[in-house]
Amino acid sequence: MKSLSSLLITSAVIAVSSTASAALVAGDIALVGFQASGVTTDSFSFASLVNVDAGTVLYFTDNGFTTGTGFRGVSATDNDGNEGLVKYTVGASGLAAGQVVSSLSTNTANGAWTLSGLIYGATVGSGSYAPLSFSSTGEQFTVFQSSNAQPMLSGYISLYNFDNTGAYEAATTSGTGQLAPGLVGGTSAILLASPTSANFANFNFAAFSGAADRATWLARMGNSANWTTSAATTDVADGSFSVGAVPTPGAVALLGLAGLISRRRR
Repeated sequence: MKSLSSLLITSAVIAVSSTASAALVAGDIALVGFQASGVTTDSFSFASLVNVDAGTVLYFTDNGFTTGTGFRGVSATDNDGNEGLVKYTVGASGLAAGQVVSSLSTNTANGAWTLSGLIYGATVGSGSYAPLSFSSTGEQFTVFQSSNAQPMLSGYISLYNFDNTGAYEAATTSGTGQLAPGLVGGTSAILLASPTSANFANFNFAAFSGAADRATWLARMGNSANWTTSAATTDVADGSFSVGAVPTPGAVALLGLAGLISRRRR
């Protein structure tokens, strides 16, 4: 018969491994690249900080958010609001923690972009998916999940926000917006200064080496000093970096209890 300590350790390992299929929360996905007026088209990139299951759907919008109102222009009869919405469906192999995906990516093994077609249906309002169009003088956009067939109307879980206007404000124009519910500046959002001639901004992975855990990466990504901005027209690209495995709080507690029991049995 297995000892209690070995059973607890097994339970902890199961708890750690099961986190891959858990629902995403703010900071599990980060926005790490932005390009207005790129070589091909306006583009961006996102990074996974956890393993993401196959079939997971992510939404990206440059509609600004206003507290108490929601995404700008979105209503029960307007599914895309005043700006744009795109959808990404994770591929059959899922995304590993540390995967970077460009909005221009054609790697179907990772997933597929939906850039056209009705968002909900012809019988309920209007609005179609379309590539996001960014302003070179300041922009913000958000990645989120949603349980609603009209994803920006309700049922959304905000994951990360990018803003290079230098401040958060009510969404009254195409370049303004506040943080959607659940997002925190420096942790699940990056705020950069308003650009002068800079159209390109990306998190500088090259400045860091080795593995870091999710919290460390998010702190780095949320620090504007770790971003590179320029007037270059280089499009963002796919890539990867190393995210160290960190047990969930419950798993840490189980492992600690198992260790205590093991010491007492000696």
